[in-house]
Amino acid sequence: MKSLSERINWYKQPETRKWKRLWHCVELSLISLSALVVLVVVYMYGNGTKLQPLLMLFTGMVALSSACLLPSFYSLSTFKRWHIQLITLGLGSGAGISAVAAFVVLELQYVSS
Repeated sequence: MKSLSERINWYKQPETRKWKRLWHCVELSLISLSALVVLVVVYMYGNGTKLQPLLMLFTGMVALSSACLLPSFYSLSTFKRWHIQLITLGLGSGAGISAVAAFVVLELQYVSS
């Protein structure tokens, strides 16, 4: 088993494995696509209440951010391993929370009409 200092040093290095960089790009593209799907569903089925434009803005920014980070994740030395983990976790959580909020807003709009 590796010591704690070896693990910390490993996470401070840039990702050199090509398959792992490709995997992170696939993760980011799935996050972006799911955020775009939520955005389209809210746009199509929502009735434009006060919270809906703010939710659409947040979801659109998550989709745009994850799409713009794809080339940087694939390059060799842009981000270190721990950066990639935090960015993926943050954008994935943001997309998930916005999806749950969007479907709650749509349900409330459906019940109120």
